[in-house]
Amino acid sequence: MMRQHVNLMLVFGILFIYACAGTQTNGGGTGTDGKLITPQNLNDISGVEWNLTRMTKDSDTIALVENSKTTFACDEKGNVTGKATINRYSGNLQLQDDGEIIWYKAFIMTRMAGPPELMQQEADFTQALMKTSRMYLKESGLVLTSEDRSTMLEFK
Repeated sequence: MMRQHVNLMLVFGILFIYACAGTQTNGGGTGTDGKLITPQNLNDISGVEWNLTRMTKDSDTIALVENSKTTFACDEKGNVTGKATINRYSGNLQLQDDGEIIWYKAFIMTRMAGPPELMQQEADFTQALMKTSRMYLKESGLVLTSEDRSTMLEFK
């Protein structure tokens, strides 16, 4: 009798774990990616200046220059602004209902120069940003990623 009780508890435990995992990965936009940002919830990330903490471009992790600052901000209309390490930038995006990002035109940027390593980081960031096609809000911050995930920008 005791063995049947233990087996039953084990089965219920496994089912519970699968049920919890299923609620985090189904069409609700959660799971390992976090909550997919769509036009309906764009205001969840609006009004915040997000600071870049990690950059991957074309499957290569780009080491961020120590004490550098790269930021991203977006309002509920899709106006994007930030600091691309040295220069300020602004532009526009449109979010499709499925969360796909459509970037409009090139970004407008100031034209200041700086040390070569900061200029390279800025070039990598702007190239990576234009390759992103989805945004996810996670507990740890905001992630912009390309469809194939070879390019990712992680912000806090």
